[in-house]
Amino acid sequence: MYQTVSFYHNVTFPLIEDIRMEVANKYGMIQPGQSNTQAVRAVFVIDPNGVVRTILYYPLSTGRNFDEIKRIVLALQKADADACATPADWRPGDDVIVPTAGSCGVAKERMDNQNENQYCLDWFMCFRKESK
Repeated sequence: MYQTVSFYHNVTFPLIEDIRMEVANKYGMIQPGQSNTQAVRAVFVIDPNGVVRTILYYPLSTGRNFDEIKRIVLALQKADADACATPADWRPGDDVIVPTAGSCGVAKERMDNQNENQYCLDWFMCFRKESK
């Protein structure tokens, strides 16, 4: 059964009722050695095209990190919208990674033409500044 649940900040997300643990077993969400009746601690981020983009597993003793889940969703949206990648610990407004140069010529051009909006640490690692 598919439902929508609202929480304190009007954040909604899909919830699947899975009493018989059929979905949990199909997606490998049951951790070895755990009871098959305990709550499953897995988060799947699925894009509008139905593609699984992120899977997070948490031990049963550890709650989920909703700030990190939100950060992941925002990072995926940013990467899709602006054809970039986000570095570790990225937050909205932080600099993003420019896709890898497809040739030595493009890499050299990037290194030679750095400016206030784009800078490179090396030929393979360039960033674009974002407005905060």
